Amino acid sequence: VGRYMNGKYDTAAVAGKPLYCTIDASLQEYGERLMKGKKGALVAIEPSTGEILCLISAPGYDPNLLVGGKERNKNFAKLVYDSTLPLFNRAIQAEYPPGSTFKLIDALIAQNDGLINRNTSFPCARGYPPMGGKPKCHPHGPVDLVNSVAQSCNSYYSYVFREIVDQKKYPKFVDGYNHWRDMVMTFGPGTKLGTDLPYDRPGKVPSVKYYDKVFGKNGWRSNTIVSLGIGQAELLLMPLQMANVVATIANRGYYYIPHTVKGIGNEKEIDKKFKEKVYVGVQNQEAYTNVIDGMQRCFDAGTAYYSRIPGVVACGKTGTAENPHGKSHAVFMAFAPREKPQIVIACLIENAGFGGTWSAPIVSLMIEKYVTGKVTRPE
Repeated sequence: VGRYMNGKYDTAAVAGKPLYCTIDASLQEYGERLMKGKKGALVAIEPSTGEILCLISAPGYDPNLLVGGKERNKNFAKLVYDSTLPLFNRAIQAEYPPGSTFKLIDALIAQNDGLINRNTSFPCARGYPPMGGKPKCHPHGPVDLVNSVAQSCNSYYSYVFREIVDQKKYPKFVDGYNHWRDMVMTFGPGTKLGTDLPYDRPGKVPSVKYYDKVFGKNGWRSNTIVSLGIGQAELLLMPLQMANVVATIANRGYYYIPHTVKGIGNEKEIDKKFKEKVYVGVQNQEAYTNVIDGMQRCFDAGTAYYSRIPGVVACGKTGTAENPHGKSHAVFMAFAPREKPQIVIACLIENAGFGGTWSAPIVSLMIEKYVTGKVTRPE
């Protein structure tokens, strides 16, 4: 339309400040290769800072498709109508049931409340006995706390959920449920994390009001919703939230708000909120030790045994998130090394079955590359 007022107010361009990103380019590239041909998300965080090391949504798309005039419009329309939803950032927009990875939070809360300890065991008859074997579980017999994490026992965490919610110190059942819900939300689920990313979904931790609407007031009890204890039912988390939960466990009780901006300007300034520790509701250090022992055993002799990392002591948890729309999602969360953790990762592959099948191998390769600088496993 021409120059405004013949250029009377034109000024010279002013250079912006340099912006430094937290993403590790080589880890991001490697993760995108591993996620090729799959649907899901892969998120890695440095637990000591909250810096996001990689943020991958699969399938992705070539950004060069969205450059130019007519071609951009044509390509954008194709991407919008693509049935695999490449424009949908699953890492920060999709909400999934966390599956068995959520058991870690239950284990911490129950220990913090003095309801279980390292030696506590519960029966398992290929499932949760009081409900006729539902939720189902694989055959392994009674297990203690550490092995309940390593073997991912559904029956154990059905009992644990009921222990938390049905505590006698609460006059009403809903008070016990609200206590469980409030403690869970301190770990991030059900709340907005406050990241510097364009989407900050809270996920979902169902409220008493929600269940009163579904079942009617006084029409539900702990057994009605017992599958929440194993990360199912209406419980939903973003992959970024899943990674943040692992960061909290790696740090033994706190996290830094995940962020992608490392600094702005030569001074590398950053919002002070990203430098502050966010403490969760469980500060019992023995509780974290017991859970982390179980996570290490998950690699050493548990559900992630075939994804062990040469020379690295890693701690992880598999999850199989049941999906009403098809085959279960495969979930895996881990951090490494056990002492002075450098990286935490959460990976979810849609419709891939067990967490140990696809997600655990991908996470273990990412950890090996980041911690050791190379991958030695040709397979």
